[in-house]
Parts: sequence; C-alpha cells; structure tokens
Amino acid sequence: MRFLSFFSSSGMDDQPVQYLFTPIHLIYFLICIVIFIVLMKIFLHKKPATQKIFINICLVLMIVMKYAGEAIFVSEWYLFGAVSTYSHPFWDWRTFFSFQMCGVNNILLPLVIWFKIKPLKDYIFLSSILGGIAVMIYPLGVLSGDPFVITLPMLRSMIVHLLLVFVPCFLIATGDTKIERKNWKRTAIGVLGMAAWAMYGNLFVDMNANNMYLMTNPFFGGPIPIINIIPAGYHVLVLAVFFSIGLIITYYFLDIFAAISRRMTDKNHIPKAPLS
Repeated sequence: MRFLSFFSSSGMDDQPVQYLFTPIHLIYFLICIVIFIVLMKIFLHKKPATQKIFINICLVLMIVMKYAGEAIFVSEWYLFGAVSTYSHPFWDWRTFFSFQMCGVNNILLPLVIWFKIKPLKDYIFLSSILGGIAVMIYPLGVLSGDPFVITLPMLRSMIVHLLLVFVPCFLIATGDTKIERKNWKRTAIGVLGMAAWAMYGNLFVDMNANNMYLMTNPFFGGPIPIINIIPAGYHVLVLAVFFSIGLIITYYFLDIFAAISRRMTDKNHIPKAPLS
C-alpha cells in the first residue's frame, strides 16, 4: 500500500490552508532555500562546460518530472478511476500541455534555453521565478493531503517549482542571461499572452479548470488578506495588481542578485562563457 500511495494523486485536490505558515510549511520553505544555496555555491564556481551539463540535467529533470506525473494521472485513471481531479485518460489535453502558468513554463523554460529564444527570455525567466516562489509561499500540490506521506506528484511539484526559480537565477548569476527593465514590453506581452492562453482553456477546453484563477477566487474566505474577501470576478483585478507588484519586485531582486553574483565570480576569477 505504501508503494502504491507513492504513485498516487490522492489528496492533491486539498488546498494547503491548514499548513500555511506552520512548522511543516517553514521546513519546506527552508529546504528549498538550502537546496538553492548549496547548488548555487557548488556549481557557480565550476567551469562553463560543467555548468552547461548541470543546467541541461536540471532542464531534462523538469521535463521528466512533468511527464512522470502525467503517467501517474493517466495510469490511475484506468486502474482506479478518478482518484482526484488530476486523474485523466491518455487522450486528454492535460497529457500533452497545460493552461497554468507554471505548467506552461515547465515546458517553455527548457525550450527557450535550448533553442535560445531571446524574445521570450524576459517573460519566461521572470514568471518562472515568480511562479516558483508563489508555490513555496502557497504550497499547492506540495503540502496537500498528508504532507508526511511522500508521493511522486508531491516531489514533482516541489522539484519543478524549485527549478523554475533556480535555473533562471543560476543563468543570471553566471552572466549568461541579463534581464533588463528596458525590455518590460516583452514581459507585458508575455503576461497578456499567458492570460489569453489560460482564458482559452477556461472557456473552450475545460470550463471547470479555473486556469490561473481567472474564473473563480479559490482564496475567498481563506487566510490570505485582501484577496480572501474579494468576490469572484473582481478578484482578477486584485490578482493582476499582486502579479504586477511581484514582477516589479522580481526585477529589482534580480538586479541585486546579479550584482552580488558578479562580485562573487570576479573575486574567484571564474571564467564566463555562454551556457544557453
């Protein structure tokens, strides 16, 4: 039973409200921070060739974890039925792509890096970092159900969202990529494009999906201030404000992070070479 429970989406529909800002949430957050720092400290001082191999491993891991999760959701659909709303048959759109921001970036981040799609880098890097941090703060899919029962979907969510933050930060730290505020129009176009894609999914593919929380407010009556009292529809305006503020903060954070990283690499005479 324990073996089977590892490969299950049971409990993933639960909102992590009961675990917010509790010791288990703090432990999860600290684990992410420690892994981020350790990986950064180890690989930031390696040769460019080693760094490139490491980043490619991270990107491949993101893709593998994405479809490993889908394999579980498809398998349990045929073996046990709808264990959760994540369970689905193979010929379902969720097997192949997503209408959620982090789900889209799970695929686009590796593609943007591998194929050097520069016009998308600003938006993909910023939204990946912001989305990954958002899940650490509101750990949906990680601290759902029983957080002491480790499952592959739980590990998948934790690993993917951590890498969504780490990979862009690492490439910025190495000097491979520079995110500049003068390219804000690219980011704005990316945000609008993602919102349009999510709404297309909401209106024409699955009207119960609530992609990017654009249809209903899942935080209504919950513990998060302001958004917990906004009725559905109006909550989109609040989310838009929160997201915009988040992007601005991320811009300034990356400026500071890049400056600190440059001082570290210059101090240690680390050679720089393009990784992506």
